[in-house]
Amino acid sequence: MRMTFMLPAFWLAAVGYPAAPFALAAEPQALTLTQALQRTLQHDATLQAFPYQLRMAEAAQLQAAVRPSPELAVTLENVAGSGDSRGLSGAELSLSLSQQIELGQKRERRLELAQGQSQLQRDNYELARLEALANTTEHYLQLLRLQQLRQWAAANISREQALLNTAQLRSNAGTLLDADISRIKLRLVRSKITLADINQAIESRRYRLAAGWNAAPDFARVSGDLAALPQLPPLSILQSQLQHSTTLQRYVTLQRIAQSQLRLTEANSQADIRWSVGLKRNEATNDTSLLLGFSLPLNLTDPNPGQRRAQLAEQQLMAMQQQLSATQLSLLLQQQWLALEQLRGTVQAIDTLLLPEAMQLRQLSLSGYQQGQIDLLSVLSAEEELAQAGRDLIESQSNFHLNLLQLERLTGQPITLNSTEPVITAEKNND
Repeated sequence: MRMTFMLPAFWLAAVGYPAAPFALAAEPQALTLTQALQRTLQHDATLQAFPYQLRMAEAAQLQAAVRPSPELAVTLENVAGSGDSRGLSGAELSLSLSQQIELGQKRERRLELAQGQSQLQRDNYELARLEALANTTEHYLQLLRLQQLRQWAAANISREQALLNTAQLRSNAGTLLDADISRIKLRLVRSKITLADINQAIESRRYRLAAGWNAAPDFARVSGDLAALPQLPPLSILQSQLQHSTTLQRYVTLQRIAQSQLRLTEANSQADIRWSVGLKRNEATNDTSLLLGFSLPLNLTDPNPGQRRAQLAEQQLMAMQQQLSATQLSLLLQQQWLALEQLRGTVQAIDTLLLPEAMQLRQLSLSGYQQGQIDLLSVLSAEEELAQAGRDLIESQSNFHLNLLQLERLTGQPITLNSTEPVITAEKNND
């Protein structure tokens, strides 16, 4: 999966940063989402176990196809007795070959069950793969959010430092109280503490991201930006994708397994026949005769009534769970879709209404302060409004992508529709 990001120039101007440093994708040591996902697929501990489990499932299919082996029986009678049976004089030697014949399609039912269990392993692998990729993407997005918060915090410090310099010039001229200088310094210290906390959180998140491929982080940052919001498919399309998702398909597999177990139990309830053929040698009469045999157990009652009833109940349980899960996931998908549409509106309102107003308020307040028309508290309030608007934008964009990730988790499909806005392009590598 690959994400390509573009950062709006307006936001760069609002926080006081030039546009050039944000050509992130070409920077060395900047990890891309594609690289992170590839490393996860190659080195995730859970995924590494599945090839062995698939081999075990294939071996079970091979074992299920084995037919009963023929049996060779040798019997020696009337030996080491007395009279005419002294020594081997009256010995009777029987040599026979027997074969069990399975009735009720037992072999076919065993194969059917083994194939269903193999398919369940593949479904489990696909779910584990999607979960591992989703976890990596979530850590990636959280790290991206922290990086943008670091830029936001640095911009706040830059503005507050500039305000402190202006205030100190006024203080030197005797037009500002020392308490006002202390107030600005206090805000600056708090901003620096916030930046230090964000830097610490970035380091922690880097290690959590790299833990997905069981390695220490060898990257300084991740590339991208959160401002690109893809358009969502219609809800009807997402509902259709949900019906074909691996989560619901796994319930179908479980139903088939339960049905196969029931069929195998019914087949095992039918008795098998055994035939035999052989020779018999009588030393006393020097005669040789042919032996023919046939046996069939008499099952006067059902040998597996409880097992049959339990497996039938399990099959019905799987069907009920599939229906309940489909309804629950459908409602959850609709909730996520509505939340994403609301978040898109929130991001647009902050970007086009709140942030420009906060930026204008700051500029007017700073200009009035420099002319002595506005007090420091009004300027600090305007600075707080701008800082809060910037953070609200980052948090809303981050929440959009995290909710989008939950939507992709439900459907198992990336959101790749084109948009007039900068979009996230997602490429999923089939492995």
